[in-house]
Amino acid sequence: MRYLLVLLLIQFMLPAFAAREPVIDMHFHAWPRGAEGPPDHPKNLEYMRSRLQAAEESNVVLAATSGPQEFLKRWSQEAPERLLLGPVFPCHGGVNPNRNQYRCFTDGGEFPDLAWLESQYANGTYQLMGELLNQYAGIPYDDPRMAQYYELAERLEIPVAIHTHAGPPMTASNCCPNFRLSLGNPLLLEEVLVRYPKLKVQIMHANPLVYPMVLDMMIQYPRIYVDVSPFQKILPRGQFHRLLAAYKEARLVNRVMFGSDGDDYESALEAYRSAEFLTDSDLQGIFCRNAARFLDRQGVCNP
Repeated sequence: MRYLLVLLLIQFMLPAFAAREPVIDMHFHAWPRGAEGPPDHPKNLEYMRSRLQAAEESNVVLAATSGPQEFLKRWSQEAPERLLLGPVFPCHGGVNPNRNQYRCFTDGGEFPDLAWLESQYANGTYQLMGELLNQYAGIPYDDPRMAQYYELAERLEIPVAIHTHAGPPMTASNCCPNFRLSLGNPLLLEEVLVRYPKLKVQIMHANPLVYPMVLDMMIQYPRIYVDVSPFQKILPRGQFHRLLAAYKEARLVNRVMFGSDGDDYESALEAYRSAEFLTDSDLQGIFCRNAARFLDRQGVCNP
């Protein structure tokens, strides 16, 4: 009887322990929410603090964070040890897609000034580059205007996160007239990967069910890692599991990184845990260790 009670107690407590495993969120946004005011608008502060509290409760030890310059600064002040910052660009008309009342940079530029950007990395303000929003701005990944930024990232060993795949329905009509689905094909990154062979690239929204060539790209270019958000939320669970299975079968699950992309952490993490074909080691990699390797931040995943 005592043995049975111990087993039941362990079974009851396991989910609580699992929820505290370390997590690196590789797709986190410092966005406004519910107000068109500055970062310190009460509604924006409320949203910021709720997201940061949710991250803390889910043991998110690091979050790769992108957003408008002013919001990155404010959010980082709230959680400087947890957030790794990266600027979003290029920005059509200098404003942030889907948040088009906000300038990406305080100077209103579509691209950041290169000397200024390098100084942000030198002084430790920024640690990442991206989410790069080429698809929203209608600018190919290998556009000549991007070259100086890739060169900077490669030289400084800055990881680069690049939006691919698609966007919300009616994106070209609702926010971004130059947005095209055809520009989101991850295969269009290949010329960049050839020109900058030491570049560390995170392909965002990497869905092999739609773009199966992303698996061949990962085999060909071992410095590519991926996140598969927001598919844990928008796809039926079985379809999301088939997406994960494609990486598992290709022996590439060790380069899949967790990203929330605004999703609720509890449901997002459960979408992975419920995939029975993923081992504990696979899950530990997805939730933390793969990203730690990509970011070169070993040790952050230790309990």
